Amino acid sequence: MIPAAQLIEIGHFGKPHGIKGEMSAVIPDTDIDPSELSCVFVELDGLMVPFFIVSWRTKGAESVLLTFEGIDSQEKAALFTNKAIFAQADDLPESEQDTEGFYLDDLIGYTLISDDNKVGVISGFDDSTENYLFIVTAADGSELLIPANTDLIIEVDTKSEIIYMNLAAGLINL
Repeated sequence: MIPAAQLIEIGHFGKPHGIKGEMSAVIPDTDIDPSELSCVFVELDGLMVPFFIVSWRTKGAESVLLTFEGIDSQEKAALFTNKAIFAQADDLPESEQDTEGFYLDDLIGYTLISDDNKVGVISGFDDSTENYLFIVTAADGSELLIPANTDLIIEVDTKSEIIYMNLAAGLINL
C-alpha cells in the first residue's frame, strides 16, 4: 500500500461519458500528461486504490476523458463521480511541486518568519480547498492558517529549517 504522503491530488472526476466506462475528469494542471502516469489513485472504501489508464483524450482546456482497466460500463464508471484523483508525486512534473522543489509535507516542522518576526512552526497544511494553507502553531499554542502561496515566500532555508514569507500584518492577527 502506498503512503498517502506520496500522493498528490491532481483533479476530480465528473460524470461517466457514454456507456463503455469512459469518465470525464478535470485536471487543472495542463502540464500533467495522463500517458506519463504509471497509474492514478482513487479513494474507495477508505483505501487508496490504483487504477491503470487504458486511454485518455482531451475534452477542453482542463478536462479529459479517461478509461481504466476493468472499468467497462457506465455503472462501474458512475462509482467515480465527484471523487478526487491522486497521482504519485514521483510521476508528476516539477510544476506540481511547491516552493522550489519542496512538497508541502517537506515543510512541516519549519519555522515561519515574516518581517523578522517568528510567526510560528508549520505543523501541517490544509488542502481541502483549491488554495493550500499552512497550519502554523504560534508560540501561544493557537493555530493560524497562512496561504501556502509561492508569491508570498521570500526564501526557504533548508539548513536552518526556516521559511521566510512576506505576509500582510492583518493576516497574522486574524
